[in-house]
Amino acid sequence: MAPALLLVGGVYLYPIAATLVYSVATIDIGTYTIESFVGLDNFTRVISSSAFIPTLLRTLYFGLLVVLITLVPAMFIALLLNEQFRGRTFVRLVVLLPWAVPPVVGGVLWGQMFQSEFGFINRILGELGLPDDTIWLADPALALHSLAIAEAWRWIPFATLFLLAGLQTIPTNTYEAAQVDGAHARQRLWHITIPQLMPTIIPVIIFVFVWAMKTFDIIFVLTRGGPGGSTTTMNYWVYEQGFETFQFGTAAAIAWLLTLVTILVIGILVLINRLIFANKEVR
Repeated sequence: MAPALLLVGGVYLYPIAATLVYSVATIDIGTYTIESFVGLDNFTRVISSSAFIPTLLRTLYFGLLVVLITLVPAMFIALLLNEQFRGRTFVRLVVLLPWAVPPVVGGVLWGQMFQSEFGFINRILGELGLPDDTIWLADPALALHSLAIAEAWRWIPFATLFLLAGLQTIPTNTYEAAQVDGAHARQRLWHITIPQLMPTIIPVIIFVFVWAMKTFDIIFVLTRGGPGGSTTTMNYWVYEQGFETFQFGTAAAIAWLLTLVTILVIGILVLINRLIFANKEVR
């Protein structure tokens, strides 16, 4: 057990403890040692900052947006892959490809696609007769949504695999009985598939939301938090404070605030999941 315990202690426990200590101290950037303990001053400074509320709301919005953009396509792809057709194995392989692409490489690819003059997306829009001069990553109203699309593309394979596994646990005789009763495809989706998948959908939402809250690679590669801070999330704010302004205490405080917010959201989603199960048991 010793090697595994050392790995857990070195990779997880020590950074957690060190960040907690840094969050209540001032750090000498020359020696990376603690100058003095300041209590909750770092937290107070962050919360009272004019950037805190906008950054927090932006982070939550980004997380929800990534969940939505991930879950809807993943559901339709999982429904497709749950059917029998020629070439299904190849389609499954293609669906998994984004998951195998390193985040930085994916960011570079999406940067090329979002390029305003020669990018693939504007080219497609032009072919469809739509405006083809959109500056996706330099427009404050579009940049965050563009990043959400790029981040969701990365997690769609994960969500698809989970949903596909959930679909394969639904008894086929349920669908057969619904068809006999005259239920069409949309009714079967809303009244059988989605309710039966809720025990799978909620964990997928939790995983994707937590990962979206921690997004860094895509933001760093594509926008560096710009334009005008419109894509700066809590996690990227940690990087800015820690590695651009060298305010390690403030960065640690932001990291712990992000952790608390994430735990709160997870708690709400878990509560919703339990309420859904309770309603099923009552029925």
